[in-house]
Amino acid sequence: MRKKGLSPIQKQYIYEKDSNAYLIEISLDDYDDVYDEWDPAPFKKRFIEEEFDDFIVSSSEDIPMKYNLNIVLYLPENKKDRNKETAVDSAYRNYYGYMIEKINKNKIKLRKRTVFYFVLATLFLSPVFFFQYETANIVFNVIKEGILIGGWVFLWEFFTNLFIKSREINNQDKLYRRLYQSEIRFIYITL
Repeated sequence: MRKKGLSPIQKQYIYEKDSNAYLIEISLDDYDDVYDEWDPAPFKKRFIEEEFDDFIVSSSEDIPMKYNLNIVLYLPENKKDRNKETAVDSAYRNYYGYMIEKINKNKIKLRKRTVFYFVLATLFLSPVFFFQYETANIVFNVIKEGILIGGWVFLWEFFTNLFIKSREINNQDKLYRRLYQSEIRFIYITL
């Protein structure tokens, strides 16, 4: 029997057995590399840089959800500053906390839209099924067919929201919650 090789995840990310976590490692020149340079807010309330977020999110998507994540930031030794570490950690938590809140609002909107589509589908389809008689009036038949088609479209949207969009948004929620709960470590290196 052939021995299994390392998976792509095991090759790309370091695994810590004791914490059941994979490390997402990022090298920075300065603490400011984490922040969005156009955000005028104080450091603790600033949004994080889009490229930083993209890297963290895409790396997190690579790693199965059953594992925890630890974010490791490598910085030059001469940049060591505990206050800035605290500010980066705070900005990180604020950003991903904000993203979780945004997703929660989208979940509420999706639920409302799903109920709305179900009500409209019921309102459109019920009369058509209860009044099945045919008439020679072409205008009435066209209106009836239009209502039937509209009802099926709303019913389709209801099922799409219920089974597809809600799953996507729940996966996003899990991803951002895992990022929010990740430990952030600072490691200083001499150049």
